[in-house]
Amino acid sequence: MIILSKRQARQFLLRKHGLIGEHRFIGKAGIVEYIRQAGCIQFDPIDICGQNAELTLQSRVKGFTRGALADLLYKDRILLDYPDKNTSIMRIGLISSGTGKRPVSAPKNFLN
Repeated sequence: MIILSKRQARQFLLRKHGLIGEHRFIGKAGIVEYIRQAGCIQFDPIDICGQNAELTLQSRVKGFTRGALADLLYKDRILLDYPDKNTSIMRIGLISSGTGKRPVSAPKNFLN
């Protein structure tokens, strides 16, 4: 068993989510990599000071732009906006074609 102090646990989580230290996620590839790591991010169309997905990615991905996210969703089709209790952005490979069901290899938190 690994024992961490509260400070160590905080530091680990902040680094894991790309919120401290050098940028781990850069450009379009960084957007895809962050979403792969997170599993999905909430896609909320309400835009008071920015949409949730954009704010999430902007804080973690160096060089993030709305256009890059739009390209990945609607041009490159590497990402998908999909209703998963709420609308989420996820990698297109998490949804098996034609069935509307998640593949067995999906992370456990995606299996209902």
